[in-house]
Amino acid sequence: MPTPVYLFTGFLDSGKTTLIKDTLNDPQFMEGVQRTLILTFEEGEEEYDDKFLEEHNAFLEKYDDPEVLTETKCRELDTIYHPSQVFIEWNGSTPIGENLLQNMPDFWPLVEILSTVDASTFANYVQNMRQMIYEQLKYSDVVICNRCTPDTSGTLLRGNIKAMNKRAQIFYEGAFGEPVELKSGTLPFDINADVVDIKDDDYGLWYMDCSEDPSKYDNKEMILRGQYAQNIPDHKQSFVLGRRAMVCCEADTSLCGVTVTGVRIQEMNLGDWVEVKGKMRTVDLENGGKTVVMYADAIRHYHEPEEPYVYFS
Repeated sequence: MPTPVYLFTGFLDSGKTTLIKDTLNDPQFMEGVQRTLILTFEEGEEEYDDKFLEEHNAFLEKYDDPEVLTETKCRELDTIYHPSQVFIEWNGSTPIGENLLQNMPDFWPLVEILSTVDASTFANYVQNMRQMIYEQLKYSDVVICNRCTPDTSGTLLRGNIKAMNKRAQIFYEGAFGEPVELKSGTLPFDINADVVDIKDDDYGLWYMDCSEDPSKYDNKEMILRGQYAQNIPDHKQSFVLGRRAMVCCEADTSLCGVTVTGVRIQEMNLGDWVEVKGKMRTVDLENGGKTVVMYADAIRHYHEPEEPYVYFS
């Protein structure tokens, strides 16, 4: 029977070991688990003491070089420990890489990747080490933002993480894992205005807020500015208006876009910058979710902003 593998990644002292220990202390997660093998490729301030390992029937192997994790080594460890599950505590400065994802043996399938983020240092890392954060988060199934305070900007965290990995689930915790009520991240525009005018610098914040709760913008008159980013097949009066969020570098971006309908797209070219005024309508998606469509009343050409990329702060 295959043994599930859970990969934990994040910067040094971002809370990986604490998360693993909390997981081992979770009766619901551990139901039916007899033996846990922990492979650690990094040692921080938090450690696994012998008593804790014995109480949880867990076994620890420490390594420096991630290249040691070959199929032969996995087979050897499986034979020695016969684990019910394997936890890998990855070195956050080492990219996970396609090889690890694709080359885990069939008897040790990688079932989930969890990443820890220290909310108190996230903004600084995003500004100065975005590529490294991207390498940690781009494959993550779950991102746990810890050390949050009531003053932590959930918009900053969520916006940047979702730009790197749209499918990741995000959870927010306080300094010791307790729930925390984040500040709403007051929006820099008046959502109750007769016409909600989204300025260039605010597009990212609006996009994430709208993605989170599309119904908030239903029937709102709005002005949006962005690029004619995509055509929509078989629709002669609709296009995708959007701006690009930097994922890790200028060569790697994701589109933050909204469908606009009721325009003469034959008078525009892909890549044109435009300003659109219109009314938002929520529509249902096939997956059960909702999104918004802008029904345009007016459209005109617009100049490219000094900073064309989207940011979430």
